[in-house]
Amino acid sequence: MVFYLFGATATFSILFHAFCKDTTTSKTDVTSWLVLLIATLIWFITLPRILQKKLQPVKTPYYQGWAKSSNF
Repeated sequence: MVFYLFGATATFSILFHAFCKDTTTSKTDVTSWLVLLIATLIWFITLPRILQKKLQPVKTPYYQGWAKSSNF
């Protein structure tokens, strides 16, 4: 039980922080809060994916650096 609550609390805090930073989401919309609640309840699926996305290095296209250094 403690393990489940720890994972749910960690997931909720990460999602709530992102939810508060998002300026496009209505804070009074019930659907937004429902998604937050459901994602917290199934934290054993959402938390590993969130951590994978956060720890994954940002991929930049190969041509981006080349295009900036050229004289075109």
